[in-house]
Amino acid sequence: MNASATVATPPTPVPVSPWIWPGLLILGPASVVVACVITAYFVLQHPDGLVATDYYKAGKAINAQLSQLDRAKQLGMDTMKISASGTTVTLAFPDARDATSIDVILAHPVEADRDIRKTLPASPSGVYEMPISAPLKERRRVVVTDSPARSWRVESLLIPVKG
Repeated sequence: MNASATVATPPTPVPVSPWIWPGLLILGPASVVVACVITAYFVLQHPDGLVATDYYKAGKAINAQLSQLDRAKQLGMDTMKISASGTTVTLAFPDARDATSIDVILAHPVEADRDIRKTLPASPSGVYEMPISAPLKERRRVVVTDSPARSWRVESLLIPVKG
């Protein structure tokens, strides 16, 4: 053999830490614990307001509203036709059996300070015209009750025609 030939030695492997696999196994549960702590923080800082503190009073108010709706049906005030044109909102009760003054609320969908509230005098024909300062641009929830007794109530939705 040739004396100048050298035998190549294989490269030495890089040693791997014996803690790599236990570390990877602990990483999953540890990330879940961190996520739980973060979630608990958000839950405690921003409590859910779904449950009313005085649910009994809220339930009694719902029952009162239901009895007001029943009373409106008895008086024929449950059928309400609404139309808006320009600066006038017309409310018609074709089956009305009682001419009385009414309180009207045109509730804004987002901002309560932009609600429109008016008391309209009694109308024997069952047609009430409500003047407003400007044409309506957004839909409104309309709540009508008799004034001042508030013995009946009727609600509807007014969607103005865009044009």
